[in-house]
Amino acid sequence: MPYQPTRTLAAFIMGDALKKAVGWSSSLMGLVRFGGLRTEFFPLILVCLDAYIKGAAMGYTFSDKYDLLVSMMVKPNKVKKHADYLRDVAQKRVDSYNREIISIIDFFISTELAKDKLTFDDFLNKAKAKVKIDSAGPRIKLIFEEGTSFGSNYPDIVSKVVSLERRTSSLDWEKAKLLGLTFDINAQELDLKFLKKWSIYNLRIYANECFPELVAPLGL
Repeated sequence: MPYQPTRTLAAFIMGDALKKAVGWSSSLMGLVRFGGLRTEFFPLILVCLDAYIKGAAMGYTFSDKYDLLVSMMVKPNKVKKHADYLRDVAQKRVDSYNREIISIIDFFISTELAKDKLTFDDFLNKAKAKVKIDSAGPRIKLIFEEGTSFGSNYPDIVSKVVSLERRTSSLDWEKAKLLGLTFDINAQELDLKFLKKWSIYNLRIYANECFPELVAPLGL
């Protein structure tokens, strides 16, 4: 069966979160049509964090069938190349952190901001900067897919940091709160046991919708 999903895996997983970040309503369809829909930088990075964690959980859960997972992302003749690319991107993020990963929240946000040469204070100063959805969407997609590779290739790290015990952060979220910016760390899902069930449940729905021939091979 040719690769022709009605929507990407990342869009299926993260679509609702992105809509929430932009305050989606049916009245915004005109803005989408003409490329004018925007979100703010602060909620975008938090959506990216959620995408990375969910991707990591899915990659961890299906690490023994990772090529099948990647086959849902690209055409059949590009699976190996894309898997290699995602592994390289995931490794570069880990290497760039240059210290033990204690908090996946700190790890992801620090490395993501560093790609834009931003500190956490810079992030707060740019929090309300507008970002077009047509550029935010591909960023979220890539981060989710990179997260799957992180989960597949670094299972020992994932099993340690995606946990309720590691729901911590050394970043100055109190300062963010003073600026009217909200990040509820307790609302960030980090229960790996639950996320494994979540991954199986959601991948089953997506596979049935877009890749029914992969339901059995994935053990869904």
